[in-house]
Amino acid sequence: MSTEKCVRCHAYLFEGDDDIVYCPTCGAPHHRECYQALGHCALEHLHGTGQEYDKNAQSVEAENEKASNIGSNAEGMITCGVCREKYELSANRCPKCGAPNISKLGGSFATFDFLGGVPEDCDIGDGVTAEEAKRFVAANTRRYIPKFALLNKSNKASWNWAAFLFPCPWLLSRKMYKNGIIVGLLNIIFSLFWFPFNQFLLNGGYTQSSLSDPQTVLEIFKKVNPAVVVFAGVCLALSLALMIVVGIFGDYIYKNHTIDTIKKMRSESEDMEYDYQRLGGLNPILFVIGYMALQLVPSLIIRLF
Repeated sequence: MSTEKCVRCHAYLFEGDDDIVYCPTCGAPHHRECYQALGHCALEHLHGTGQEYDKNAQSVEAENEKASNIGSNAEGMITCGVCREKYELSANRCPKCGAPNISKLGGSFATFDFLGGVPEDCDIGDGVTAEEAKRFVAANTRRYIPKFALLNKSNKASWNWAAFLFPCPWLLSRKMYKNGIIVGLLNIIFSLFWFPFNQFLLNGGYTQSSLSDPQTVLEIFKKVNPAVVVFAGVCLALSLALMIVVGIFGDYIYKNHTIDTIKKMRSESEDMEYDYQRLGGLNPILFVIGYMALQLVPSLIIRLF
């Protein structure tokens, strides 16, 4: 990877990349799409001043940064690129936020962009910066921070596969407890009405392929009240609709949760570093608990009643 960064989005530019545009006046590098979006150099306002882009000066600064990182590694310590915690170079992950040790994968935090190309001071909403959001999200920031920046500028819709496939566990694992509990309860309610009919199909030896046979469907309607079948189908459709809604709006909900929590931390927190870890990040244990609850609770309730 090159030591050059696009002067508009601040993401690193890859060596040999043909899609790079250099300003004809100062030589500042841009992604082609960044340059075309502006229609001119991102540093045009500095042309002709003492602060004009200087490629040689930027190269020296990048090399000094790289040398500084090498020095810290030689001492057996490394600084986490997410939460800035110093820890042993031999560790696989940061003990504070869980971010991977990129240096063990052949790279360094200096060249790994945890913000996914978004500038640190980018406002993702209500004055909360991308850097603050990165420290709060902690895990998979390269996906979420660009999503937050885009959602703040455009609309509320996105797509999140984890939120779609596991709506309740995903919400709980990202510490959105209220939303996770609401979605989980709705899932359980829908399952309570669908589960008995599903058990009837399994016990009767009916398979998904056999349900495409009209004679089989008529046989089922003779054994079960048609209203029960229709109601079970409606509940199944509602459960799927809930998954789709969370899949579409999950990132938007998470962005708002991140912004609201950080704003509250600013005004109330006595230890911001501790609260970033306590209120943010990812909790895999809650994901497992949420998943198991959705699998076991409906059947337990039905057996009790």
